[in-house]
Parts: sequence; structure tokens; C-alpha cells
Amino acid sequence: MSQQDNEVTAPGLGKRLTELREERGWTQKQLAEKAGLSVAFLSEIENGKRNLSSGKLLHLADELGASLDYLMRGEHAPVRERRPVEIPPELDEVAQERGWSYQEAVALLQARHLIKARRSPDGTDVPKIYKRDDWLDLYRRLFE
Repeated sequence: MSQQDNEVTAPGLGKRLTELREERGWTQKQLAEKAGLSVAFLSEIENGKRNLSSGKLLHLADELGASLDYLMRGEHAPVRERRPVEIPPELDEVAQERGWSYQEAVALLQARHLIKARRSPDGTDVPKIYKRDDWLDLYRRLFE
């Protein structure tokens, strides 16, 4: 799959992103920070001047609590309830100690969930709870 194949653009996408952002009372800066994008990039998407990857579109959908069907086609789907991310105490402690950002802590947590999912369908062969050193090791592998 080429980079071009992984990019998403659709008429009306930018308008729908803008409407959802404004309904929530968010600035472009607030949404950009939540979705891990630059303000300039988000502005270009909202104005229909840039394409975005499917991964970035998914981040925006998650932050806005919107379906991909709605963002891409304007079709309403059942509203998903957003659940807060629960950071395990061990990860929270080491993240505060090391000055990791919230995004880094969430990325580690998501990586941990992916590791569990890849090892078995229900993660049962990975019963251990990550301790402080496990989170440090995973951080080193991912970010250093």
C-alpha cells in the first residue's frame, strides 16, 4: 500500500470536522492537541487543502466522538459513548516521575493492549501486571 492509498480526503470532511469542533466549544488548537496534530495541519484539513491519513482521521473521530461514516459521508451512526482512559497506577507513577506526557502514557497503554491482543485473542497468555520496570522497558523500546 502506498502513502497515497493511506490518505483520506472527502468533500465535506473539513466542514463536518469544523462543525463538530465548534459544537464542543473547542478551538483548533484544543482539537489539534487532543488529536496529536499541528494547528496548521488541522486548519488545512478543515479548509479542504490537505489530505490526512486514515490513522489521523481515526484520532480526530475518537476525540470528537464521531463515527467515520459521519466524517466521511455525512451519515449519522449511533453515538458512541466516550470512556475515559484509565492509566494504571504503576504507569502513572513512572510517567510523573520521568515527566512523560499524557500522550506518551496513553501510547504505552495502547501498545500494552496491542501486545496482549497479539499474543492471544483474549490476552490470557499475558497475565502479568506491568510493574514500574516493565513500563520503563516498554518506553525505551518505543521512544528511545
